[in-house]
Amino acid sequence: MNAKSQAAPLSYSRYRDKVLAGWIGKSFGGVIGARLENHKELKNIPLEEVWPEGKMIPNDDLDLQVVWLEAMQERGLFLTSEDLQDFWQDRCWYFFCEYGVFLNNVQRGIAPPLSGLWNNRFFKHSEGCPIRSDIWGFVAAGNPQLAAELAQQDGQLDHGSISIQTEQFLSAASAQAMLTDSLEEALAAGLSVIPPDSPIARAVPRVREIQRQYPDERQAWRVVIREFGHRNANDAVTNHALTLLALFAGKGDIKRTLHLCANFGWDTDCTASTAGALLGALQGTVGMPQDWLEKLGKNLICGISVKHRNATLADFAEDTCKIGVEMAAVRNPAVQFIDAPVVEIRPKPAPKITLEVEYVGEPVLWNTRETKIILKITNPFEAEHKGALLVALPDGVTFELAAPATTLAPQSVTDVEATIRRTHVGGWISDKNLFRATWEEGGGVCAERIFGLGGAREWQVYGPYWDMWDKTANEVCPYCNDEYVAGPFMVQLTGDCYNQYVRLDAPYLDEAKLLTGDLPQEVPLRLESGEDFLNDSDFGGFRGQACYYLVRTFRSTQELDVNLLIGRTGPYRAWLDGVELGSSDKMRMHAVLDDANLKIHLTGKPQRLVIKLARLTDAYDFSLFFIGRGDPEYVRGISNILDCLEDLVP
Repeated sequence: MNAKSQAAPLSYSRYRDKVLAGWIGKSFGGVIGARLENHKELKNIPLEEVWPEGKMIPNDDLDLQVVWLEAMQERGLFLTSEDLQDFWQDRCWYFFCEYGVFLNNVQRGIAPPLSGLWNNRFFKHSEGCPIRSDIWGFVAAGNPQLAAELAQQDGQLDHGSISIQTEQFLSAASAQAMLTDSLEEALAAGLSVIPPDSPIARAVPRVREIQRQYPDERQAWRVVIREFGHRNANDAVTNHALTLLALFAGKGDIKRTLHLCANFGWDTDCTASTAGALLGALQGTVGMPQDWLEKLGKNLICGISVKHRNATLADFAEDTCKIGVEMAAVRNPAVQFIDAPVVEIRPKPAPKITLEVEYVGEPVLWNTRETKIILKITNPFEAEHKGALLVALPDGVTFELAAPATTLAPQSVTDVEATIRRTHVGGWISDKNLFRATWEEGGGVCAERIFGLGGAREWQVYGPYWDMWDKTANEVCPYCNDEYVAGPFMVQLTGDCYNQYVRLDAPYLDEAKLLTGDLPQEVPLRLESGEDFLNDSDFGGFRGQACYYLVRTFRSTQELDVNLLIGRTGPYRAWLDGVELGSSDKMRMHAVLDDANLKIHLTGKPQRLVIKLARLTDAYDFSLFFIGRGDPEYVRGISNILDCLEDLVP
C-alpha cells in the first residue's frame, strides 16, 4: 500500500474555508488585542467595547507570515533558515526586540540557529516566533511533524528552545485543525511534536485542570498567573498559558475566547491572534461572527512592503492553499486533496555541495584569545570530489586550518577545524568581522558561506567600593572613631557585620579624573565580553552591596545620533566624554528596554563612556546597546542595533 492511499482525504473547498477562517481569526485577534498589549493586569472590559474605535493597525503576528508565504512562492517548499533570513531582510522592516538582535547577528555573519541565541538573553524566550506558527500548519495540512519541522527553521532565526517549542506546538495544532473541529485533537497534535517535560507541554494539562477547578475565569486567571506568570509581558510560557485558559474557558465561542484574551492581559495581540487563528481553522467561516466580519473588512491589514500588502483575505487564503496543495504533492504524504486546483509542482532542489560553520565557543573576535570554528563541507554525491577550501579574511586577523581540505568523500560531511586570531593585539577591535569561505573545484566556486565574528567589548571595571556604615544616618562611624573602636554588634548594629552601604552620589574615587583618563592606582579589572550583557560574576567575584565604575572607549565608523539603552538592576549614572548623560536611583529587575534610554551623538572619533553602578544586592545584571534607526524607509530588515562600532583595548 503506497503512502497516498494512507493519506487522509480532504476536500479543497473545506481546506480553503478553514484556512480563510484561520486568517480571519488571526486578524480578529490582532485588532482586538493590539490596544491592550503588555497590560499586565486582569481587565473587565465589556464584550461590546472590546473592538477598538478608529483605524485598525498592522500587526507583526500576521505580517511576518505573509513574508513566509511569499518565500515559499518564490523559492519553493524546501526553504532553509537562510532563505527565511533573506526574505526578512528584503521585505520586513521590523527591527525591534528579538527581531533587532537577530538582524544584528546575521549582519555580523552569525547565522541561525546561533542568531536566535547569541546576545539575546532577554528576548530568546519571548513571543516573537510563536505568533507566526499558523502558516506552517496551514501549508502542512494534517501533518503535525512537517509543520513542526518548518516552524523550527523559522523560530531559530530569533529565539531559543522554549519559544521554538511553542511555535512548533501551535503549528502542529494548526496542521491537525485542517482535519478536525476538535480542540482536544489539535492540542494533542501539538503535544506530539515537543518534549513531554517542556514547560509548554506541561502547561496544557495543568491549565485545563485549573479551568475545570475554577469555572470563574477571574479565579482561574489568578491561579494561572501564580503558576505561570512572568514580569516580561512577552514571555512565551505566560502567554501560552493564558491562550490555553482562554481557549478552555471560551468553549469554542470565538467572541468570548478573544474577549477573554484581551481581558487576561500580557501580550494580548499575540494571545488573541493565536487563539483566533486556531479556532478559525477548527470551525471554518461558519464560526466567524458577522458583525466582526463587517468591521474587519475584506483586506489584509499589513504594515510591510510585501506583494500581498493590498490583497484580500480570500486571495491570501487561496495562495496559502495552493502552496498546501503543492506541499501535499512533494513533501506531505499525510493528506490527499479532493477537487483541488491544478498547481505547478516544482522539483526538489538538485543536490549540491554546501558549506556550514559551527562555532566551537563564542562567535567572538577576542584581543588575545583564539577562536575555534569548524567548517562543515557536505558532499551529497556518490562520487568523491577534489578541490580546495579557501577563506577570504577581514583585515587584522589570521586563519589557520588544522589540516588542508582537498578531498570530499562520497555522501559525507567533512569537518575542517580552524583557528582565528588577531594579527596584532591591542588597538581597535571592530564589531563586524566577516569571512568568506569557498569550496572550489576546477577553478570555479562550488559552495560559499559568509560567516562572521562579533568584536569583543573591552571594559575596565573599577571597584568594588562601599561604605562600612550608613553615612546618611551618621557622619562618623559609630563603632570606629577617635573615641571608640569595637565590632558593630557592640553598638547594636549587628547588621553591619553582614551588609554594607552604597550611595550613588558618593565619589568612591576621583570621578572627575576618571571621566577623562584611567586611574591605574585603582588597579581596574580588565574585562573582555563577547555579548552586551554583564552580571555580578563578571565584576570579579565579590558578593554584596558595592559600587563599580565601568569604562569603555569606542568609536563609530560614521557620525550619527543614536540612543543608548542601559538595562540594570540598581541605580546608575552615565557620562560620555565627560558630560553626564543621565542617572536613576531606582532598583529595577533587568530589562533591555527600560527607562535608561539616553540620546547620544557618535562623533566618529574615540569617545569615553563611564557608567557608575550601585549594586544593592548580591546579584547584579547589566546590559548596554547602541540603538540606531534600522531602515529609515521602513522597507528592509536592518537591525536598529549598531554594528559600526570599534572598541579600544585598554
